[in-house]
Amino acid sequence: MSLDDDTSSASTLTLLDDCAFKSDLLTMMSDTGPETTDELKRRAKAVLLEMGTTITSVHGLSTTDLLDAMMEGPEKAGLASGIRYAAAAIIVAYQKGKASNSFASELTKLAQDWLLFFLWPFKKVYRADHSPQSEISTPTLRVSEVVADTVPATSRGSRFRNLIGERDGDKCTVTGAFNVYKNYPLDDQARETILHAAHIIRRSIVHEHSRSNRIAGTIDIIKHYTKLPENIMDDLASIIDNPENGMTLDVMVHKLFDDYMWCLHPTDVLHKYTVHWFRRVPAGLGNFTEVQFQDHSQTGIQLPNPTFIALHAAVAHVLHLSGAAEVIDKVYDAFSDEGSTVPSGDRASEEDFRIKLSLIGLTTNAHQLPTEPSRDTRTLVRLFLGAGECFQSNASTRLI
Repeated sequence: MSLDDDTSSASTLTLLDDCAFKSDLLTMMSDTGPETTDELKRRAKAVLLEMGTTITSVHGLSTTDLLDAMMEGPEKAGLASGIRYAAAAIIVAYQKGKASNSFASELTKLAQDWLLFFLWPFKKVYRADHSPQSEISTPTLRVSEVVADTVPATSRGSRFRNLIGERDGDKCTVTGAFNVYKNYPLDDQARETILHAAHIIRRSIVHEHSRSNRIAGTIDIIKHYTKLPENIMDDLASIIDNPENGMTLDVMVHKLFDDYMWCLHPTDVLHKYTVHWFRRVPAGLGNFTEVQFQDHSQTGIQLPNPTFIALHAAVAHVLHLSGAAEVIDKVYDAFSDEGSTVPSGDRASEEDFRIKLSLIGLTTNAHQLPTEPSRDTRTLVRLFLGAGECFQSNASTRLI
């Protein structure tokens, strides 16, 4: 379901899969187009200013804020391709609406596509796993991250752990803390901790892509948001466990990275970054403001791919700027209470997300997300989770 072809699936993008829209978007966002990225961004900003409050909200989120965040996020992350893609998409959606006097409708569809096929998939793969497992101290992989390919999971995970640990000197790239399971001769000032070999882009996204056509929409947005080379996008399933997609992190730092509580901003020096926090800096981490990746093994092990790091940072900024992080967290909190967990794999789809948002809306005033899930909400989700795929499909039509 790429912007470059005309295929689609049952669970499809509402605007980004429209043939005419795709063609116009690809033309406008092309690097050979007549307008610079700054010019496209100014035009898109003018569109959002003109539309203002006439655009309806998307599942409790301000549509204007979400669209604007899709441009501002990549700018803060140093991902120029993301700015150009988002700005062009906003302009083309506006132009499409102009032809049928449905400006607000088309822009709302675009915001919904980005929420359901971009922000939700990235956020949910982290929320679905509340207890990241150390991939350095133990050989077992998360079940949700196992990809159906010909390489045994244990071999793939061991190779990833070993290469990342060797490259990063077997210490956290942010804090410099050493692996507590190794008996290094350390001075009194050295720190030790449990270390994780952390993925920048999680394997779960590729795993779902390989099993569900609807996740092709997510991969397609990534492709155009990042302008990653075709050879990387086509072979993402194997590249996901390469050293270029990983870094060694302290267990708590890893958890906060997965929760989009911090990200890395690029500097003028290649592979050197500043640490950006989206919350109060945790106690004891205030002095760690920069990260300089280097190959301590001196054997040529790949350093983290700057585009992978920029994608994580862009998603983090969009989630926080738009308020989507809070919305998605509230959905998870409401639907995982009392042992009722959020489905993984195909069940945790964009349809799943739509239904959860709608169920919350049925039990609250004005479809505002509740601070805490009500007993009625928990009852509804238990009924939903036990009703099977047939109910899910029908309910999606009724409730949206």
